[in-house]
Formats: sequence, C-alpha cells, structure tokens
Amino acid sequence: MGRKLVAEDEKRTVKNVSRRVVLTLGGLTAGAVIYGQFTDSSSEPAPEPSTTPTPRPEPKSVLVNRDPSVTKSLQRTRNTSGARRLYAGAFPATKIRRVVPLPGLKKSEIPWLAVSIVGPTHQLQIINPIQNSPAHVVEIPHSHNGGVQTMAWDKKNKKLYLGTRNYLLVWVPSRPSKVTQLGQVAGASTIYDLQIDSLGTVWGGTYPLGAAFRYTPDIKKIRVFERVSADTDYVRRVAVDANDNVWLGTGSRNPRVFRFSAKSPQKVLEIPLREPKSTGFISSLQAIEGRIVVSVDDVSGQLLLNPQNNLWVGTVDRVWSGRKASAVISDSNQFYNVSDNQLYATSSSTWDEQAISKLSGGSPLSIYATDAQVVVVSANKTGLQIEVVRLSSRSVQLVSTVALARGEFVVQSLMSHSDGNIYVGGYMGHGVTSINPKTGKHWTSPVEQNAVNQIEGMIEFDAQKTYIGSYGSADIVRLTSKAKDKPEGYSRIARLATDYEQSRIFAWAKNSKTVFFGTVPEYGRSGGVLGAINPQLDEISWVLDGGDQGFIPKHSITGLVADEKFIYGTTSVRNGYGLADTEGNAKVFKVDIATRTILWSVSPIAKCGAVYAPKLMAGWLLVADLEGVAVLDPRNGKLIKKHQLTNARNTSYRPGWKNADLVVLESVGKAVHTAAGTTTVVDFAATTRALIGSPQLKSQFGTRLTVSSSGQVFANAEKTAIAELDLQPIASQSKTARPSATKAAPTATATI
Repeated sequence: MGRKLVAEDEKRTVKNVSRRVVLTLGGLTAGAVIYGQFTDSSSEPAPEPSTTPTPRPEPKSVLVNRDPSVTKSLQRTRNTSGARRLYAGAFPATKIRRVVPLPGLKKSEIPWLAVSIVGPTHQLQIINPIQNSPAHVVEIPHSHNGGVQTMAWDKKNKKLYLGTRNYLLVWVPSRPSKVTQLGQVAGASTIYDLQIDSLGTVWGGTYPLGAAFRYTPDIKKIRVFERVSADTDYVRRVAVDANDNVWLGTGSRNPRVFRFSAKSPQKVLEIPLREPKSTGFISSLQAIEGRIVVSVDDVSGQLLLNPQNNLWVGTVDRVWSGRKASAVISDSNQFYNVSDNQLYATSSSTWDEQAISKLSGGSPLSIYATDAQVVVVSANKTGLQIEVVRLSSRSVQLVSTVALARGEFVVQSLMSHSDGNIYVGGYMGHGVTSINPKTGKHWTSPVEQNAVNQIEGMIEFDAQKTYIGSYGSADIVRLTSKAKDKPEGYSRIARLATDYEQSRIFAWAKNSKTVFFGTVPEYGRSGGVLGAINPQLDEISWVLDGGDQGFIPKHSITGLVADEKFIYGTTSVRNGYGLADTEGNAKVFKVDIATRTILWSVSPIAKCGAVYAPKLMAGWLLVADLEGVAVLDPRNGKLIKKHQLTNARNTSYRPGWKNADLVVLESVGKAVHTAAGTTTVVDFAATTRALIGSPQLKSQFGTRLTVSSSGQVFANAEKTAIAELDLQPIASQSKTARPSATKAAPTATATI
C-alpha cells in the first residue's frame, strides 16, 4: 500500500499578485482530467532534445572573484512593478480525494454522491449519478490546499459534514451552493476521518494534537479530548461500531489502536499491534459487525480484531482494493469489497467469500450495497465511473460516467528547462506539467504514467534527462525528454523509503558528471541522507546516511549546490512529521566529492532552525533564511555578512523544508530572495535591494523560485499560478523599457 499524502503538509500561500499580462490556461469547467493529466491539443511539439549534456559555461560576471561588493551593506531603492506576467492555472487537474454516497438525499435507485477533489477550487461536488455533470459545485473559502480532507453523511438528518484544515463544516440540501462553518478544532491543523454515531454525534481525529474530538449538533459545540499517547501526534483513522464504541488509529511513531465508549470518552484503552512497528500509520480502520478491520502501512492484507476481548484473531490475506468495503447488509449478513477488478461478497459471521462479478473500473473510491445491488464508484479520465451490479444476476447491469468540474493543483515545485519551458509539480499532484513563457502553451505528462506524484524538487541534468523526486516514498524518477509524452519516458530508478526510510527529496545539485540529492526523512524519523546519481547509468552511486542517524545527524537536508570538487548543503532541524524538531541551529556544510568527507559543518546563524537554497556566486557561498541572505566564505563556512531583507524573524516560525528560496543571476551580479511573503531583488554590483513583493504590497509571491537561461526569474503566485518577476526598480526604468501593460497577444493566450 503506497504512502498517503497527508493534508497537514501545506505550504504558505500567496495572494494579490498585480498583473501586467495574464496568460490564462483555461476556465474551470466540466471535463476534468483525473490525477492531473491533461494534454492541450493545441500545444506545439517539444523541440528535439540535445544528445549532449546541457552546457555549463561559467557566465561572465560584472563581479570579480570574492568581490567585496557582495559583503557591503545594501541600500534600499525603489520597488519593482511586481509581476511582469502571470500564468494562471499552472497545473489544471482534477484528482479525486473522497467519494461518499448520500442515500436518502433523493428518491433514486442509485444514491447521489458527494465528491471532494484536491486543490483550492471546486472542492465539493454533489453528483446525480444519472447526469453526466455535477448537480452542484461548491467553493469552500479558506480551505486546505489539499481540498476537503474528510466527509461523513448523516442520513437521518440529511447533513454532510466536512473537514478542511481545522474547520468543521456542514452542507445541507436546502442550501446546495454553499457550506456552513460549524467551528474550529482548537490546536489542530488537520481534521481526519469524520464518523457519526447512533445519536448523530460527529467524531474525528486530529493532527498534531494526537487526539479525538466530537461535535454535538444539539448544543452546537466542539470538544477536544486529551492526547491518546505522548508519542503520537496523529489520530488518522476513526471508526464507530454498532455499540457506539469509538476506535482510533494512530501514527507516525508506534502505530496502534485505541478505543473508548462514546458515553465515556475519557476512559481510553490502548491496543498494541500484534507485531508492533516503530513507525508507520494505521491506514484504514472499519467496524464490520463483530470485527474491527485494520490496515497498517507496509503490511499486506487486513488485520482482524475481536472487540469483545480486544484480541487479534486473524487476517484477511486478500487485499481489498483501496481498503474499501461496503456496510453489512442485515438481510444477508454480507458486505462487499473488490480485489483486482473482481467484486466479492464476504460473510461477516464466517468471513467466507464468493466472487460476484468482474468490474471494468479501477480501484474503488466508494462501495455502496443494498440487498439487491452493489454500486461501485471509481475514477476515469473525465471524472467518475459508476458500475451497478445486480445481485440476482451477478452481473454489471449499468455503467454510468460523470465528468467532474475541473480543479487545479497548488504549485509545489518549479524548474526552468533548456527546452524553454517552466516545469511545475503540484501539491498532492500526480505527474508534471509545463508552461512555455513565450507562448503560454501548456503540456502535461501522460495519464498512464504512474511514477511521479507530488514533486518537491527536480533537476535537469542535460537536455535529454531530468531527475524528479516523487513523494511519498522518496522515489527518484528519470524523465527522458524524447519520450515525455509516453509512459515509458518515466522510470523509477530508486525508492529511498525502502532502504533509507526517507520521504522527500527537496535538495538537488549537479556538476558536469554527477547529480546529487538530499532528503527529508520518513514520518517519525530524523536525519536526511546525501546521495549521488550516475546519469550515464541511471544508478545511485552512493548514499551517505551517517550510520542511520542522517548525513548531518538528526537534520533534514534542504538545499545543495555543487562544483566539480565540492558539495555545499543546508539543513533544517525539522524532522519527519510526527517527531519533534532537533535542538540547536541549522547547519551549512561542505563535502569533498572525491573522498565523501565533510570538510566543515557550521551553524552560521544564531537562533535559526532552517537554512535554504545555497548558491555559489563570485567566489562566495550564499544561503537563505526567513530573514534574508547570508554570505559565507566557502573555504571555512565563516559568516562574512548577513543581509536583512524581510521583517520576519527565524524564531517566529517553526523550521521548515522550503520556507525560503534564493536564485542568482551571475552575469549581472543579482540575486532574488523570497520568504515570509516578501520577495527582493538584490543588485550586488550596485549594492542595492528592491522589493518585488511583500506583505505591505499588493504583490506577494511564494517560496518557489526558478531562473531561466535568459535570466528570467519565475515564482509561484496565487496558489495555482506562476509569475515572471520584474527585476528592475521602477525609478531606473525608462518609459520604453517598462513592461507592457497591454493585453497579451492572442498567441500568448492558451485557452484549454
């Protein structure tokens, strides 16, 4: 079972980008593409990649080696105009997150459905299964970037409860175009797995509280209970049995099950796994008659727990696709599940099973059963496929499809490529997309590729090869440019979760022969690894994990830069989710490539838990934090100068993995820094700094930057857009040199 993308991993958002030119990538309409795959038929074919490595000439700079101007104080100059161009809808996609049947909502043989999708738009869609488009599309203001995390249908009272961030919401049929906020779960950043007991009370789990909460509709109050255990931040799974016992599944350390009566939630009983695990999650939890069915990360099949004596009593070795099962039908005492496109009926008393019918859809998103039929909902290229199996004939009697309203992924990563495109990874995404900044043309990887999910970072080695870090198993994927429109163009060459218990690859660097990577560890783990890839063989050459403590012990690696002899890196004290931060300050380090030894490792910035985006410029080593740019001597790591560029303080935020970014334009002696809503262009040659975006300005940008070979700098903006930044202070621009305020030419607008 693959690791889940967790909802609490949300990046700081951006807003209010001023527009000079907006290149629209299409309205949000029906005809969505599942899992983020969309191919623009109007897109021009990509140019044939070179068979030689991307040239790496050392650009001639206006700065001399170890130029003293880099360490001089910077004078504030006029702001720039902000965004020269905004490319909206950078990653158009519709990835289905939840499907919940709504029996009783309407008098219909097939129940209506509630569907949630990933992203900040069209998050909730109410589906009439006999229509080919949604009956209602509901926007949810201030939702999580991952959309709606959980839903539960109260059939008796006809209320759909939803959780996003720490907000508890409700949708009712009498007001179908909106949701109502019921309250917030104090202290939580994420709500998980809403369930409803026999009295209509709503129960849910939380992060980072590691606790359950309840909402009582009669008094309209939310109550949060105590943390179930000191060693868990997560209650990810919740189930309520027929006796109104509430069951909780935890992680990321020491995953196990807890239970209490809905009448006495303070009396919590802990039930360890039969074979305890140091890390991982309870990935599904269901109350099925006289058993509690439990799935655990990396454990095949389902575990069975007897709720009468709280003992483990067996396993179901046949894995249920999606870990989904219907409710038990009282007349037959059976429930239904799917494996390998085969629908099965399972007896809840004997656990014997029988095959019912073959299905044509993929892994089920929902299974709803009555005594006459089973409705199985799965995803297709445009939205949903609904299959109805008649139990009397044991065959599929109806197949219906519904095209969902399309959404967008929040921009998670950016990379400028030598083919002239800006490549984009999406939060909770699947695949990769790109935008050509000259034409506005849009491209997305093929639907069939299954190697790339959420991308934290990527790097082009040469025109033919790009390496991508795919979360959540820290997969290293090779993208071959010539085959990027084919599934075989995406090849996983390593899975760092398996051998090194790593989760994400944020840090990438290269020299003429090698690609280097640095990682963030798995949930409940500390210590990232440093590794190298041989691009000629597409193999990992070596990995340094510090004896299972991390390359820099108990630090994540957030950034890398390399030349032919040395690697320079930055770290964060933030560990894998579910584990407290490591005490102390972030490190900057230097490694000899030939000997793979650390030449120095320092903490140059006091009271700073995370340093990002190392860059070499004019013989200096530059690193970023929330406050600005530090200039280090690469020979020994000594701090030479700290340029304060924002009003933020490193101590004001919990250390992260990508809360600041920095790019350099060597030939013109400039750098661009972004953090805490403030984006700054630094002209070291002129010893000036100019704001591009800040909390006090209308223009704000995120913490993802990339620079093209022509010196254009791009940032993420407005969650789902990317922007080309204006780097010239207004005072220094002549009238003819200012960016055009006219509309984009027709060829620069791609409507999808």
